[in-house]
Amino acid sequence: MIKTPILIVGAGPTGLMLSAQLHRYGAPHTIVDRKDGVTKLSKALAVQARTLEQYRQLGIAQAAINEGFIARTVRFIVNGQVRARVQFGEIGSGLSPYPYLFILEQSENESLLLDYISSQAGTVTWSTEVVDLRAKGNGYSGTLKRGDGSCEPFECQYLIGCGGASSPVRQFLDMPFPGGTNEQLFFVADINVELDLEKQGLLLVLNTKEFLAFFPMSGPNQYRAVGILPPTVTDPTDFSFDVIKTHIEENLGIAAKITGSAWHAGYRVHHRIADSFRSGNAFLAGDAAHIHSPAGGQGMNTGLGDAVNLGWKLAATVNGWADRDILNSYNNERRPFGVQLVQTTDRAFTVMTSKSWFPTIIRTRLLPVVLSTVLRFEPLRRLMFKTVSQTRIAYRKSPLSDGSGSRSLRSGDRFPWFEWDGGNSFDWLSAVGYVVLRLGGAAAVEIPGWTGPVVQVDVTGPAAEAAVMAGLPKIGTVVVRPDMHLARIVEC
Repeated sequence: MIKTPILIVGAGPTGLMLSAQLHRYGAPHTIVDRKDGVTKLSKALAVQARTLEQYRQLGIAQAAINEGFIARTVRFIVNGQVRARVQFGEIGSGLSPYPYLFILEQSENESLLLDYISSQAGTVTWSTEVVDLRAKGNGYSGTLKRGDGSCEPFECQYLIGCGGASSPVRQFLDMPFPGGTNEQLFFVADINVELDLEKQGLLLVLNTKEFLAFFPMSGPNQYRAVGILPPTVTDPTDFSFDVIKTHIEENLGIAAKITGSAWHAGYRVHHRIADSFRSGNAFLAGDAAHIHSPAGGQGMNTGLGDAVNLGWKLAATVNGWADRDILNSYNNERRPFGVQLVQTTDRAFTVMTSKSWFPTIIRTRLLPVVLSTVLRFEPLRRLMFKTVSQTRIAYRKSPLSDGSGSRSLRSGDRFPWFEWDGGNSFDWLSAVGYVVLRLGGAAAVEIPGWTGPVVQVDVTGPAAEAAVMAGLPKIGTVVVRPDMHLARIVEC
């Protein structure tokens, strides 16, 4: 019999991040996955700035950067010609310590998270799946089946479904997952291709009939290719790489020599979101809670954000640091963002892939010109970075936000990044628990309903001047949540 306060079902990026967060806060738990280890496939690629900020708290951000690729440009190829070259560079300079578009394969992200878990003396129980589940009192019981066919009963108080779109937790508990499926069939392939273009960033091929996208990967000539499968393919699980190779060569429009492929797959694009991310003491996170098109590189990052948000609240409950009512805020904070994300990515993907005349005009004639023009203006560049990087996510309507604020900040906002000679604001946030910043000699404060770790920081000198420039009060206290969002701002 396995008895654990928290059972995580699924050890992809979301489940591994949740386990890492629980280890960070010292919360006991068990994590299982039917796979035999972390994925060996690249899968998701984009790692947004907010994810790197969260990695920074775990101490693994630099290791991720060492393994990845910074994409500094996006080139639009329309009917065989490079129609526009948009320079991103450090588009979010001054907004984040990671102000760029960053590429790191999902397999590498999973390995980094697993290494962190191992460094905390944690383990993942691989080749193990939930085959029976039922509610029991304030928790759950059921049966785990291992790869060798043996079974073992379990009991847990909190159950977390991180098992992807086919989440067994969601299915066992009959949690509604409404949405739809795109009729078009798409392909993804990690290819080696020689192009007459320097490898600097993304390539978007926006022809009148076809859509192709190429994302740079770590190898010198390695790209992730994404596109619509030709109409001759009717089964996304049954086609050869030669079909993709021929399709790319016929529609790319520029000289290219494809020399190999690491893997390829076909898929349909789904857009679904659970009616609620919580049912009793069971929670959904990542693709188990929301799936959508790959537009904007948001999927993996949103799941990681779910895990960070839920992790500290679960730990606080299990460790006795806060009342379990704090868990109500998870659905209140994360589901609205999920709804918005599913809607916006679905619309964007439709424009990029539709063969109708109006979306075709938008992507082939307007998009390259508009985007290259808009990004010349600093306010619009900053807005685009904040939106895509997920640094704009805020929880102002959360029950954990009291409505307090200063000139430009409100409770629920992400704590701002800023620097001064010899330091930066995120160094304060490496501590476990709440952080209280005291500016202008303000007195220490307590966190109502919280008995866990609290770090009090006196902000003086150049740090205080930089804080005021970033929107913090000149005299007052700023309370920061464990997930780097503002809990309270009090001006004196």
